[in-house]
Amino acid sequence: MVAAPGVRWLLVALLIPLPLLAMLPSARSAHAFTPIRPVLAWYYGWYAGPESWQKTADLPPEFYNSYDDATMRRQIRQAKAAGIDGFICTWRYNCPLLIELAADEGGFGVAISIDPVATQMPTFDDVVANIQAVTALMNHPGYLRWSDGRPILVFWSSQILPGDTSVAAFQRLRAATDPDRQQFWLGGGDDFAYLDIFDALQYFDISWESAPGFAMASYARRLSTYNSSHGTQKPFIATVMPGYDDRAVRGGRARDREDGAYYRATWDAALTYQPQAIVITSWNEWYEGSQIEPSRTYGTRYLDITREKTTAYRLGSGVGDPAFLHLWQRTGLPVLQNRVSRSWVWGLPRTGARYEPYGNGQRLVQYFDKARMEINDPNGDRNAPWFVTTGLLAWELVTGNVQVSNDRFEHHTPATIPIAGDLDDPTAPTYASFSTLLDKPALPVGSEIRAVVDRNGRMTQDGPGGVTAAYYVPETNHTIASPFWEFLNRQGLVYENGSYRHAQLFAPLFFVTGLPITEAYWVRVRVDGRAQWVLVQVFERRVLTYTPDNPPGWQVELGNIGLHYLLWREGQ
Repeated sequence: MVAAPGVRWLLVALLIPLPLLAMLPSARSAHAFTPIRPVLAWYYGWYAGPESWQKTADLPPEFYNSYDDATMRRQIRQAKAAGIDGFICTWRYNCPLLIELAADEGGFGVAISIDPVATQMPTFDDVVANIQAVTALMNHPGYLRWSDGRPILVFWSSQILPGDTSVAAFQRLRAATDPDRQQFWLGGGDDFAYLDIFDALQYFDISWESAPGFAMASYARRLSTYNSSHGTQKPFIATVMPGYDDRAVRGGRARDREDGAYYRATWDAALTYQPQAIVITSWNEWYEGSQIEPSRTYGTRYLDITREKTTAYRLGSGVGDPAFLHLWQRTGLPVLQNRVSRSWVWGLPRTGARYEPYGNGQRLVQYFDKARMEINDPNGDRNAPWFVTTGLLAWELVTGNVQVSNDRFEHHTPATIPIAGDLDDPTAPTYASFSTLLDKPALPVGSEIRAVVDRNGRMTQDGPGGVTAAYYVPETNHTIASPFWEFLNRQGLVYENGSYRHAQLFAPLFFVTGLPITEAYWVRVRVDGRAQWVLVQVFERRVLTYTPDNPPGWQVELGNIGLHYLLWREGQ
């Protein structure tokens, strides 16, 4: 990793003064971008003009300036479309601006990498001051967080502190800047003793490996040894690279890209270990020839490979039956590939496809975050419109009646899991709270919805309102709330028969949700630790939620029925 030769003096002059960082807009951390099993890419903002491109093995389609808003927006959008969740931006360069734009674009985050070598931090105290400046940005909604909610701070190597680079030196650094371990520190290198300080390690460069997969095999062995000897569960952070070539800038070495074959092989090796995160080296380290952003030589080849591999990564064990996959990808693939800004219909797989007892035989099922797909007759007509159905999970969670055959049910205690919001919210209404509301009369169409339900199932009429009853369903004698009725009738981008097109998202209308079995009620719940009003309505197969404070595209969501059902029935 190296800054542009001949322009570092200019970049240092352009660095934002530390006091100004505190003036950048911030927001509650509850709104920060917190992806599960993220895909990240190293990002560099030191390209400041035509002179920046004099010593690179390849070139972008057009020279760009890293401080240009349009350039940064284009890079964020290209990365999102390829399935990348965020950039690791080397401090400082254009990182504060990049964080701002990531928040503005949505669905993307930026983590900061501290690099005393590249950005002139000659003393230990200089490093402390810069980490404190980064800490001031960590509540910004554009700042990237680990899955447990902690903001991510990255060190590309454990050998970059000025002077003393020992484990003890990093201990002093963390004690001075993050004594309560409120941040997720991602270190770099192959000395796993540094895991005493860092929450995880990553290999910045794997291009030295003799064959694709050697680096990750070595990493896996060392991580397993550390975790076993320390009784820890430090996460596996995999590295993928397209190749390497720094001969033009420092007369170094090269790792042949093999026209994309090496990049594919590093992805395949990474996926073997089911990592908790994947780091791509790099988005735009042109001086070391590891960039994947579009180039004059390769066009978008490496973004196309990235999109393919991030899809495989996020599907994990995969959607286990072709009929399940066909149904899932219709609305799921556009979301997975960041082609749309809307909430999931199915979410990601929670289990593989498996057989469960049903009636006198078995049925094939697969659980997703938000549903369970079912094939009740695996030998049936695969072209039949109802060959795949979805479980009555919401009805079962609320009533406790578990369907074990077409005409038989077993009764269990209704689920005492929060129906919306954080799972550890002690006052949130649960599925059981809604069991007393099944027979409440329908609200007349056009009426404002102000009813509130608490954890005990008690109702008041002091909700925020602002929504109305929109559509009466005579089969169940309930009225669908206006935001849910609009959502069910929405059109958008879907994937069918191998291509994308615009169509009705829910067709047939109630296939995914079933019919409503309660009215819509306001609940007061914690969402990412912050109390919010959420409108909830229970349907036979799903729960729909409306959170007015969410960004457009995510105000209406389908509840995590599949996850909650597994927790209720299997303790997973």
